[in-house]
Amino acid sequence: MTDTLANIRKISNRLALCLGVLVVVVVSGALFSNYGPTEDIIAAPMAAFAVGVVGGFVGLQRRLKTMSADDLTLLANSWVYVCLSPLVGGILAIVLYVLFLSTLVSGDLFPKFVPDASDDRKGFSNIFAVHGTGVDYAKMLFWSFIAGFSERFVTDIVSKFENPPAGGNGG
Repeated sequence: MTDTLANIRKISNRLALCLGVLVVVVVSGALFSNYGPTEDIIAAPMAAFAVGVVGGFVGLQRRLKTMSADDLTLLANSWVYVCLSPLVGGILAIVLYVLFLSTLVSGDLFPKFVPDASDDRKGFSNIFAVHGTGVDYAKMLFWSFIAGFSERFVTDIVSKFENPPAGGNGG
């Protein structure tokens, strides 16, 4: 077996192990949120994060065969680098979810969430006190996967906010 194939095999085994741990954590978290004392508002962000992480795993697995030998060696010899791409995918999925909630990204292809009727919450917890239809949550999960799978997707959206729109102040 060549070094490249050995590295891909080692990385794939690490990804599978990490994915197994993620499944255990997500299932435990889902059970805790359903039967524990936590508020319902954390379920959607947790789901977005978890699906973004899975997208990161799938994206990294798909890129393995096209990576350079140096990149494969780095990944094969570091748990941190193996876990970094999926973790970034989860974080970007949360960023995208917040963009959906803020309606900075909107349209028929994207989920639409509305604030909960009971406005008992104050401050920061209001951000996630929203609800949507089953279709909206399905769209959110799909885009969360895409956010993890293709990190450039979310970073390209965020970069569009870096420059002010043309023709803003007459200059």
